[in-house]
Amino acid sequence: MNTKFDELVRSLDHPTLDLLRQSVAQEVETRRLESSIQLEQIHARMSDAERQQAAQEIARVLNGEGQNG
Repeated sequence: MNTKFDELVRSLDHPTLDLLRQSVAQEVETRRLESSIQLEQIHARMSDAERQQAAQEIARVLNGEGQNG
């Protein structure tokens, strides 16, 4: 890790460090949801190409890859 970041983390008390952990987890989850395909976007009227693209997007999200992954 970055030395300045290490120093910052070590200087935090336990409750503040826990709050930081929760905030980071929430931010990661929010970003994951923003970049993932929603089930409502998949329906029977999709073309084969659209269904293939949706399947690839689902696999990408399940593999934990980023938006550009």
